[in-house]
Amino acid sequence: MRLFVVCLLACASAQAALLGAISVGGVRPDLFVLLVFFLSPRVSPEVATLQGFVIGLCQDALSGGPLGLRAFTYTFLGFVTAWLSHDLYTEKPLAQFWLLLAGAAGASLLAFSLLAFFVGLLPLVPALGLIAPEAVYTAVVGFLLLRLPQVRAAFVRAI
Repeated sequence: MRLFVVCLLACASAQAALLGAISVGGVRPDLFVLLVFFLSPRVSPEVATLQGFVIGLCQDALSGGPLGLRAFTYTFLGFVTAWLSHDLYTEKPLAQFWLLLAGAAGASLLAFSLLAFFVGLLPLVPALGLIAPEAVYTAVVGFLLLRLPQVRAAFVRAI
């Protein structure tokens, strides 16, 4: 529990302070999606669902958007990620990248669908122009973070 709170606070701080420096063309990775993805495979689907809800609620509170939008989205993402990680072999790097990409894109599409349902018809093409690059960027950053221990170990062996 303590690790979860520390990770959530670090993620919120990094999302607010650091992402302006690493944005590419105005596109930023979604660190909250990465947090859900990193924590979900280590716990049961029920705990991952609760963690996803808390992470999403935190992002909703900090973003000023509709309260509950990301909470619902990350609840679903946490459950699906934990369920797939327990049923599929997701330790391979390529599987992790595709799961990250699908999770980031799926979370954004689900949030867009909910907004379109409750707010009214929204234009899909401009939204996809933002969803796709953000999902790819989030997946690449997450993949690099997952590979960081292996790169560090190889670097230490080389020295």
